Amino acid sequence: MRVCAIVKYPPIQGGVSAQSYWLCRALAEAGHEVHVVTNAEEVEQDYRLALGEGDRGWLEPSFDAGRGGRVRVHRTEPISPAFMHVPQSNPFVTKLAGLATEVVREQRCEVIFSYYLEPYGLAAHLCSAWTSVPYVVRNAGSDLGRLMHRRGVGAAYREVYRRADGVCSGNPYPLLGLGVAPDRLYPAPRPGIIRRYFNPSVPPLDLAAHVAEAARAHPELVPNKRPFDPSLPVIGAYGKMGVAKGSFDLLVALGALRREGVQFSFVALTRGRKMASYLKAIEEQGLSDVTWVLPFTAHWNVGRFLRACTAVCFLERDFPIAFHTPTVPREVLASGTCLILSGEIAQKQALRDRLVTGENVLIVPDPREGGDLRAALRRVIEDPAGAAAIGRRGAELLEGTEEPNLGALYERLLADVIARRRGEASAFSAAERGLPVDRAAGLRAMAPALLQVLGREEGVAGAEPAISAFLEAHAATPAGLFEDAAAFCAWAEAALGAADPAVADAARYAGLLVWMGRILPEEEAAPPFDRPDLGEALRASGGLPALAGLSPLRTRWLRIERFASLPPPPAGPPMTPSPPSREAPAIFAFHKRQNANGHHFRINAWTAALLERCDGARPLEALIDDEARRRGRPLEEVRGAVMEAAMRLHREGLLSLVEPAPTRGS
Repeated sequence: MRVCAIVKYPPIQGGVSAQSYWLCRALAEAGHEVHVVTNAEEVEQDYRLALGEGDRGWLEPSFDAGRGGRVRVHRTEPISPAFMHVPQSNPFVTKLAGLATEVVREQRCEVIFSYYLEPYGLAAHLCSAWTSVPYVVRNAGSDLGRLMHRRGVGAAYREVYRRADGVCSGNPYPLLGLGVAPDRLYPAPRPGIIRRYFNPSVPPLDLAAHVAEAARAHPELVPNKRPFDPSLPVIGAYGKMGVAKGSFDLLVALGALRREGVQFSFVALTRGRKMASYLKAIEEQGLSDVTWVLPFTAHWNVGRFLRACTAVCFLERDFPIAFHTPTVPREVLASGTCLILSGEIAQKQALRDRLVTGENVLIVPDPREGGDLRAALRRVIEDPAGAAAIGRRGAELLEGTEEPNLGALYERLLADVIARRRGEASAFSAAERGLPVDRAAGLRAMAPALLQVLGREEGVAGAEPAISAFLEAHAATPAGLFEDAAAFCAWAEAALGAADPAVADAARYAGLLVWMGRILPEEEAAPPFDRPDLGEALRASGGLPALAGLSPLRTRWLRIERFASLPPPPAGPPMTPSPPSREAPAIFAFHKRQNANGHHFRINAWTAALLERCDGARPLEALIDDEARRRGRPLEEVRGAVMEAAMRLHREGLLSLVEPAPTRGS
């Protein structure tokens, strides 16, 4: 098979780049010819791997034994004055699509694979349209969870999805809601840990030599030029740096320990856009002489770095993309190094029920609460042997787990896409695609809260008579899974809710969840916001005071509903840190989003009224004045509450901050 892979690739840092690399390598090992088309050499310094001469050979591996697969890399031309146009940009989509088209034609590629929608999925779509070669797209977290919500971007990504011959995803339902045909959905092979490079027998990196070489090769990137002392315990961290990554929480905790006289070394393979703030925080915490911030190392060397550390911290918390599931914790566990992990990420692990803090991991519930983090760090620093024992037991968690055969998994998937383009039947079943096998299974998957209420006495199974009655009354094949589920909820509300108000509320609630899960044609004709959002840019340049002149505009894809009773389980996270109350009546906001992965939460009457007034006609300052008059309170007393609520709703995507609408006659 000849594959054109339009992907992130080394020297780009990060999980998607690493997964793309191991995938392409696995396909080549399986005997296939993989042509990587990438803009990797154009990556900014903040997210660039530091590749040495010995690393270059890894980028284009060839496997002569057996079928003799290989990887060949085709790089975009770097931006230069030759690309001058107004307004200036680096035309990544154009360059990648054009280069991929040349490669596909010259190398007679049979299928196009892309990983990450921006810009690779867009380029794959164009290349496929120009060459008639089928394409497969796989998203990551930030493209589907963040970029897709921006005005105009969501429409582009939906079109890429709908026209793809194959879409890889761990959860097929949002993609169905975006309009992807069921037979084009494929299971996304889980990012595997390449155990050859992540295991307790991997030789540790010589940190003293590595620090010296990094300082020599990249002096501008290594602030601390002091020799590294290998005799001290080493706290390690690697990956992108940021507030939500817990990077600054870790510095605060390490600084406190240093002031208490605890001796250690801290080594961070990290970069990011807040690098200046990070380096300043290191200095402020008194850590400059014991901290080595080094460039990112190659994916195939990360395991050696992990083996050289006494403990490695991964403290991500309050991450804005809820379904983001990083592979770093599993890499640390697989390496047999003690893992210090945030509670948020511990709960996202498939083996979370087997994680025992103090036994095979050290879990810090909230890294912002410094006491627990300091205690975990002190424990590994003062007892390195105990930390090593925790690391060994952590590695045991992965013993017996089968490393996914990426080559075989993607070989079958890509071959199926090629066969389907030729008109052959797919070899993938509905169950393999993660889809319901029949209508009854679809209703169970789409309306669990309603079924729980219908089967209050016997559990969900007690709702089967209602499903049977609905299917008997609606025997005609529905237009789709969402249409069937919406009809079921409406039927339950009308037929069963009259005699039982709790069922009526549960049916309406479940129907709104179904509504959130798909993008309707009429909604595409009236997108969430009809004016560009100015809030992010203005907040960055002028801070909160500059936002008062903008008008908050609520999304068209919002429904605020009141319920006399609440269906189980608790309906989503609240907008405030306190746990959601189960008292009724209750007001809920149902927020449909561009990625068909909506969210809903309980709000109070004040927030509901504020949202109703956010029509884009009046600036925030006017809403603050109105609120002060309505409540008879001083203006400054009200300002903080309104601004805080508006900013939170804006971050959640319920509001856009726009230029005030012109008044009539102006």
